[in-house]
Amino acid sequence: MQVPIRRFFVLASVVALAGIALSAGAAEEETSNAFVDALTKGTPTLDMRLRYEVGKMQGLEDSDAFTIRTRLGYGTRPLYGFRAFVELEDVSALGSSDSYNQAGLNPGGAGKTVIADVEGTELNQAYLAYACTNCATEAIVGRQRIILGNSRFVGNVGWRQNEQTYDAAVFKNSTLPSLDIFYGYLGEVYRIFGQENGSQPAGETSNAAEYDSDSHAINLGYKPCDAFGLTLYSYLLDLGDGEFAATQSGDTYGASVNLKHKTENDFSAGCDLEYAMQSDNSASTAGSSFDATYYKGDIRGGYNKMALGVGYEVLGSDNGRSFQTPLATLHKFNGWADVFLVTPAEGLRDTYTYLAATCPLTATKFKAAYHWFDSDEDSITYGQEFDAAVSVPFSEVFSVVGKYANYDADGDPGNPRALDVERYSVELNLIF
Repeated sequence: MQVPIRRFFVLASVVALAGIALSAGAAEEETSNAFVDALTKGTPTLDMRLRYEVGKMQGLEDSDAFTIRTRLGYGTRPLYGFRAFVELEDVSALGSSDSYNQAGLNPGGAGKTVIADVEGTELNQAYLAYACTNCATEAIVGRQRIILGNSRFVGNVGWRQNEQTYDAAVFKNSTLPSLDIFYGYLGEVYRIFGQENGSQPAGETSNAAEYDSDSHAINLGYKPCDAFGLTLYSYLLDLGDGEFAATQSGDTYGASVNLKHKTENDFSAGCDLEYAMQSDNSASTAGSSFDATYYKGDIRGGYNKMALGVGYEVLGSDNGRSFQTPLATLHKFNGWADVFLVTPAEGLRDTYTYLAATCPLTATKFKAAYHWFDSDEDSITYGQEFDAAVSVPFSEVFSVVGKYANYDADGDPGNPRALDVERYSVELNLIF
């Protein structure tokens, strides 16, 4: 597919402006104008990802997506504690854009397996930040990337080419010893389906371009030492009008504990424990009343650069509603085949084991995992999944990643996830 000329124009404009800014900075090198220096001697950024991904789902045609994601940004130097950052993002298919199903947003991809890398160009980030170093406080206002903790509840969906960002006002404080405080008011949520092609009106369907959010996120992290960490959180999500947005809205309160220990002879052990409760609020589906629980335990042990772990994660169900995490980086959890991006109404129990290793000579990382999926209610066996990944860093700015996932569905006649799914990909990453 020929990439629209306007996309090149937009991206070229950012490059040109960055170049002009840097040139202007050099010309003003002898001046003491602090404002000009802050504006013109900032830092340009470039983040490119070239990916080839194949998706296969039982009953559908195979998809193969050859895409490139480009992010161009510019950040000013701090001035009296203030700084600004702006970033554009473009996702383009190399070859035919109809060789894969872009989440139902390209008619030519109908009947093929979904690979949710939707083409488009958009403003990815644009914010103003203020940092008070003496009081360990930072405030950020504008469109921004937000990742809280392990991104199980609030993240940027970094696996997909078009990331999720937020129109938000964020406050961070770490004045008290070992305590990090985060509060965020989350306005519009710009989802991975893109602003050019995502379905409208926002929030009406699962591939809506954005959530018309009126939400709050509170996160308190206490870490007095490397061996212990405690996090308390509440996520009060009102994701706007529309049936799908209503099924994803709700109030979540929870806590997590992280324990780890490493001996002098390179043996290590760790444990993650988490519990949360989710209930309806005024934005939830009309007539819906539910109290669903979430809990997780992950235990691991390792030696040197190798680790073996087992875990059990439950997203519960109550009164026909299941525990949902709509703002999460969902690809990280419950298998890389992306079968459980929306929790089934019957809930989800994920029993898993994994092996991770890093080559000390090349820093190459390997990970393999196996999942057993069952429902929280009605005793449904969903299926099993095998995942594997390798990441090879060739330099500080260039890396190659390969990934494979195979979901083998169970033949239970009541199984709502009864279709086999296979996905594999290879990507090149360049980040300055």
